[in-house]
Amino acid sequence: MTPERETTQLDDARPVPWSRRRPKLAAAAYILSYLLIAVIGGSLAAVAPSLAVKVAVVVVSAAAALALSLLLLLSICRFPTRPGAEVAWIFAMMIIFCLARPVALTIVARLLGHPAAGKTLADLFTILPGQELLGNAALIIWAAFLGKLVSRVVREGKLFLPVALVASIADIVTVFWGPVKTVTEVAPEVAQTFSASAPVAAPPEVATPILAAVGIGDFLFLAVFLAAALRHSMPAVKTMWAAFAIMLLAPLTFLLFPAEYVPGLPFIAAAVLWANWRHLKFTREEKRALAFAGALVAAATVGIWTLLRK
Repeated sequence: MTPERETTQLDDARPVPWSRRRPKLAAAAYILSYLLIAVIGGSLAAVAPSLAVKVAVVVVSAAAALALSLLLLLSICRFPTRPGAEVAWIFAMMIIFCLARPVALTIVARLLGHPAAGKTLADLFTILPGQELLGNAALIIWAAFLGKLVSRVVREGKLFLPVALVASIADIVTVFWGPVKTVTEVAPEVAQTFSASAPVAAPPEVATPILAAVGIGDFLFLAVFLAAALRHSMPAVKTMWAAFAIMLLAPLTFLLFPAEYVPGLPFIAAAVLWANWRHLKFTREEKRALAFAGALVAAATVGIWTLLRK
């Protein structure tokens, strides 16, 4: 079943939701709602009569913004597009993202050896209040089309298991010992730039356990599975809400294991696998192959970890 089919198929028991029938209109509605949440939440937090009320506004705003972000991701995965159109969208949204979040231009210019030119461009394109929020929307759409394109290599639903496990291990290694750790220590602005931050900032005097930012890689990874789920008649809506629930709970990890950054893909992978577990059926030969591949991945992970720790 293709995404196009999923959006129009009628169910004898229940009517098809409007968001499935008109995914482009739904995407526009989610973007507008996201911006309204930011404006209303920010205004309420500014006039909150007490710290407790302010914290409640921040938490509710963050949860609502996350839900809208994932609904936007799912709607874009429902768009009837071909690979060529997805590539065009990727480049278009990359440009829009750089214009909406011009600090990205300074990073690129620095890499090219022209930091002064990057700062000039950034100052030139910093023109709107709340421009950061437009950058959030552009980043999510960019990641969604990247994920849709990558999802085409997932030929069967049962491939969710090996892909999720490998991606999770790679995320853990890179965040704690690899390039992500290096970037966050040397140039934390890079990680912040390529993340969608919560629309209402938490009070500095309170360590509120909310998901303050979601990186482009997390959105991309989830889009891969949502697009593949739509293509292979798997429960994409259930997958999205499972990811939403676990992403709300993930920040509690900071309370149990204090760290500056926690890898997000293992949490999202757990939600994806839980929502699609009944589709993960393997033959005996495939189970043996998976066990062998798992042993190789584990050995490689230990080797990489050993090298990076030196």
